[in-house]
Amino acid sequence: MRAFNLDREGLPGGLPDEFGTRGGGVYALVLRLGARPLRMRVGALGVLHFKAGYYCYAGSARRGLKARLERHLRRSAKKKHWHVDYLRQRTEPVALFVWTADEAAECELSQAIGCLAEASVRGFGASDCSCLSHLHYFAGDPRGRLRRLRIPG
Repeated sequence: MRAFNLDREGLPGGLPDEFGTRGGGVYALVLRLGARPLRMRVGALGVLHFKAGYYCYAGSARRGLKARLERHLRRSAKKKHWHVDYLRQRTEPVALFVWTADEAAECELSQAIGCLAEASVRGFGASDCSCLSHLHYFAGDPRGRLRRLRIPG
């Protein structure tokens, strides 16, 4: 597992080349929503309410993991393809955890994060699986707890 603290050092020079252009894996993207709650439309999920705090999104890429992660980290205007694209426009990324594991580990990762979280956003990021959610809420900074996660690779 590789961990990146984005709020302190950012990612000067982008993600390491070890993620390559063809490689895949799973990741946890930690986003911080400022002091005010947020109400916004998220694609087909409709209008959702987000409390201030931290949100951890579990995702995967079969190929092109580096490109996927760099896309999530950009805030610039982009076509909203995934649920997280909506939330990302209104939040700041603070950490990124990456595992070089099979794409199937995404749901296992999300369930592990959900066990640590205070709440989950029903249906978010889970339109292609049977999980409750792939977005989980933490009132306080979850990085210490997430560092201890072990995902089989």
